[in-house]
Amino acid sequence: MASNDFDIKLNELSSSIQELPEVRQFYELRQTILADPVLMRLDRLKRFHQRQMATSMHLEQSYQKHKRLYQTYESKYDRHPLVVNYMQVRETVYQLLQQLKAIIE
Repeated sequence: MASNDFDIKLNELSSSIQELPEVRQFYELRQTILADPVLMRLDRLKRFHQRQMATSMHLEQSYQKHKRLYQTYESKYDRHPLVVNYMQVRETVYQLLQQLKAIIE
């Protein structure tokens, strides 16, 4: 198979993968999460307190305060129905890609 044929087949495979319902749902959920102001605020707060934990490791009270806040925001974010669905679909897509990888190898 010539390089050009390989590239064509690779593009066809990529397009086919993009059209799978699971892959489409994955991208739709990701976009929905990124467009949700509540989830984006939770994510920003979670990341902020995670950074504060890293910079205040030597200050026990400050570290514990930021750790509690981080865990609170992380829990709220991770339990949101959109995020739960996204994580499930992400795992399904990952399994599909692993199967494809095994076939190619």
